[in-house]
Amino acid sequence: MKLQQLSLFLENKPGRLLEACEAFGAAGVNVETMSLVEAGDFGILRVLVKDVNAAYDALKDRFTIKTSDVIAIQTDDVPGALAKALKFFANTAVNIEYMYGFTSKKTGVAAIVLSVSDANLAVELLQKGNVKLASASELFN
Repeated sequence: MKLQQLSLFLENKPGRLLEACEAFGAAGVNVETMSLVEAGDFGILRVLVKDVNAAYDALKDRFTIKTSDVIAIQTDDVPGALAKALKFFANTAVNIEYMYGFTSKKTGVAAIVLSVSDANLAVELLQKGNVKLASASELFN
């Protein structure tokens, strides 16, 4: 299961993140999770939302936006759980480009969002290993 992620490129200056958050709010789009990383004069704000199209439409005239496929896995929120899931990528062509995590609305479950070099292969490997992949409805409802 792949999810659509929005990546916004923000100038690294005061007020730019606020502007993006206000635009989401004005469009009635709830950000389910986000990650902001600094990249010199710019930052990359990665977000998962229920309604990707509404979010994109609300922000496209004010920000440079890219959509990309990511996958999300669910693990128990205990030490070593992520390592057990990631072992299925060992000695394969799947490279993890970046990841971020958050606690799901389900008690005791952590969700990890992964951007990988080959999402289809990653999904196949995780399914073979019985790693729980998360759908948008499981993460956001």
